[in-house]
Amino acid sequence: MRLRLLLILLLTLPAPLSFALPSDAKQPINIESDRAERNDKKGTTVYEGSVVIIQGTIKIRADKVTVYTDNNQVSRIVCIGKPAHYQQQPKPQQGLILASGNTIEYHLAADRIDLLENASLEQNGTTITGGKINYDLKAEIVKASSGADPKKRIQMVIPPSNQKEGN
Repeated sequence: MRLRLLLILLLTLPAPLSFALPSDAKQPINIESDRAERNDKKGTTVYEGSVVIIQGTIKIRADKVTVYTDNNQVSRIVCIGKPAHYQQQPKPQQGLILASGNTIEYHLAADRIDLLENASLEQNGTTITGGKINYDLKAEIVKASSGADPKKRIQMVIPPSNQKEGN
């Protein structure tokens, strides 16, 4: 029974993490948590308690991670924390993408990450924060909004370029 549960838990994650570096998909998935529970009828696997998931350059840290499956294929991953953290290196020549939010939803079919509440996205020194950030991974499009609080505005920090003086 334990072996079956372990296999089910491990098989729920390989597909969704394949959009990063090609070598990431070939790396083992390491999952650490205090508890894990698989519900075959609902198609969910829930990891709780200081969850850490690592596969190559991908690293997820959250209090709770729920993996949703349809027909044995992962459809969505929801990470909850205060905040939850996600990082990946999409291409060898690009820096790490660092994302955080109280809720991080990864929608596999849409190839999109939604950062909700206390949202932040950073890459190569550029940072954007807001109530809600949607990141289309395939198209590399970021949309940010204040979320539920219209008084709160998004903030973006763009570092100065590294051009030499006189250019």
